[in-house]
Amino acid sequence: MEKVEEALKLYRDEVATATWAFYAWKHLNNIGSNDRAVRNGLNRNAATWNVITHSLQTTFFITIGRLFDIDGDAFSVHAFLRFCIENVDQFDSRHIRERKMTDQNGIEADWLESYMGRVYEAKVPDFQRLRGEVTKHQKRYEEIYRPIRNKVMAHKEIASLSNVTEIFGRTNIGEIQSFLALFGQVENVVFDLMHNGKLRKIGDYELHEEQRMEQDVTSLLDRIKA
Repeated sequence: MEKVEEALKLYRDEVATATWAFYAWKHLNNIGSNDRAVRNGLNRNAATWNVITHSLQTTFFITIGRLFDIDGDAFSVHAFLRFCIENVDQFDSRHIRERKMTDQNGIEADWLESYMGRVYEAKVPDFQRLRGEVTKHQKRYEEIYRPIRNKVMAHKEIASLSNVTEIFGRTNIGEIQSFLALFGQVENVVFDLMHNGKLRKIGDYELHEEQRMEQDVTSLLDRIKA
C-alpha cells in the first residue's frame, strides 16, 4: 500500500462493515421485539433468524476489534492515521489539485485556480489530534469490548463460558455508537483533507448511517409481514 487513497478505502470498508453490522443487528432486534407481526413472521423461521442475528453480532465485534487493534502489523484506525502521518506529503496542494482534476476527467475547470488558492495542506499535528481522540476511547474498548471479541467471539475461552451474560451486561449501546461515530468522523476529516483541502474536526459531520440502515431493515421486515 503506497497511496493514501488506498489506505482510506481500506479504512472506509472496515468502518462500513462494523457500522452496518451493528445497526442492522440493533434494528432487526428492535423491530422484531416491538412489532408482533414481524416477530411472528421471524419465529416461523427461527433458526435462520438466529443465525443472521448472531452473524451480525459476530461481524461487528470482530471488525471493531480490528479497528481498535494496536498490533503494529495490523491495519486499524491507529495504522491508518500512522500511514497518513508517514505520507503527509500526499495531502499537499499538488496532490489535491491532481485529485480535483481526476474528478473532472482530467479537465482543468475554470474554478480550479481560485479553489486551490484557498486549500489547507494537512500537517502531522492534524493526524496526531485524531489519534488523541481515538486514544480517549481505546481504554474503554479494551476493558469491556475486547474480552468479548477475544474470549467469546473469536475464541471460546472455557473460563469465560459461565459468565457470558455478565460480560455482555457491561456493554452499552450508546458507548458502542460513540465508537462508530468516532470512526466515521475520522473518515470524513481525512477525506476532506485529502480531496478538498479543508480542515475539519471530530464532531463537525452529521452521520446518517443508522437512519439508512433502519430504513433498509424496516423495508425488509415489511416484506416479512406481507
